[in-house]
Amino acid sequence: MTRGLLLTNTFPPRVGGREAYLFQIFTRLTPPTVVVTPDREGDWEAFDRESPLRVVRVQPEGPRWFYEGGRRRRLSWFAALTGLRWRERVDVIHCGVALPDGMSGWLLKRTLGCPYIVYTYAKEITSPLPMKRLYSDRQQTLQEADRVVTISQYTRGELIRLGVDPARIVMVYPGVDATCFQPDGEARQRIRARHDLSDRPVLLTVARLIPRKGHDQVIEAMPLILSQVPEAVYLIVGSGPAEEHLRTLAQSRGVAERVIFVGAVSDEDLPAYYNAADLFLMPNREEGGDVEGFGIVFLEANACNKPVIGGRSGGTVDAVADGETGYLVDPYSPEAIAEAAICLLTDPTLARRMGERGRERVQREFSWERAAQQVQKLTAEVATEARSRRGVWAHPRWVVRLCSFFLQQRLGDSGDRHF
Repeated sequence: MTRGLLLTNTFPPRVGGREAYLFQIFTRLTPPTVVVTPDREGDWEAFDRESPLRVVRVQPEGPRWFYEGGRRRRLSWFAALTGLRWRERVDVIHCGVALPDGMSGWLLKRTLGCPYIVYTYAKEITSPLPMKRLYSDRQQTLQEADRVVTISQYTRGELIRLGVDPARIVMVYPGVDATCFQPDGEARQRIRARHDLSDRPVLLTVARLIPRKGHDQVIEAMPLILSQVPEAVYLIVGSGPAEEHLRTLAQSRGVAERVIFVGAVSDEDLPAYYNAADLFLMPNREEGGDVEGFGIVFLEANACNKPVIGGRSGGTVDAVADGETGYLVDPYSPEAIAEAAICLLTDPTLARRMGERGRERVQREFSWERAAQQVQKLTAEVATEARSRRGVWAHPRWVVRLCSFFLQQRLGDSGDRHF
């Protein structure tokens, strides 16, 4: 069976969309994938003990071999990866992100002929990089990868703009566990009682409190929404650096009593908050190259039979079926946001129909099992292609080729950008 090794700069128990994406997919692959990561966020030791994956936690200098540390550290990292690859009989390297993970994949391909796949999301390929050298490294990593996996048509377009061959780009959408995120009337009442919401119309956003998520535009829209739906309440789940600004904005717009900052909630409570709402909205927008790569929260809300409103920006166009499971709106227009919200809040039949269609779509098109099957098939394809080529280790002069590589890259501590 084809075996993979996942190199990823971040991994659970760190909380994040990218981390969840990789964990949910790779826990479903067979045989089990070995994970190599420097991430030590949270109670990682307890996480590793319970994980179905074998997780190897390394020092941060290893994955950053191409611009940190000297010759000894770089050789040590190469030796460690090579040994792990052969001990685990790895056929394909999966790189969780282009930089720094992809450079290790590139290294193993150049030296050992091992194929690699890079996973992409949004910010790491759309935001400007601080150094020209890193831009060049990212280009090299993406363009020489055997495949580049991405999560939306938007990010696919960005990869093509960066020079990646469209034939090597593979779309693997995120998934949702529809048995966890599902309609639950009891949970709805529990959360409403907790926040004294009674039967009021509730708008919900679940997102980190940062500008591009669009909380500020919803608050700007609240006076318009309240003019038509006087009892409406806006529930904000999440935490982040913009909280103080958002609280001040709500005060200045006279809607502070109708905006409830819940803060971060547990994974166990999250489906209950979706159920407590009448509609979900996140009018996401681009901010300095930072953009929503997909927007899995829209699918989670849909899975709970809730209609959604998203910003017409980035990968959200793939997450929201406009006019079917919700609406896409101008994320810079409080008027457009208010119009869509009022439409759904004042037409329960329409809202229910969109929510039901959303759940059907999630079950049909967006499951983690489906995503894992795609990656499983892709891994086998890449391994087969690599075996069909004359691999470096099959060549009688592989030692010469390996030594030549190191010499060409100037193995000293001279600051060369690769070795």
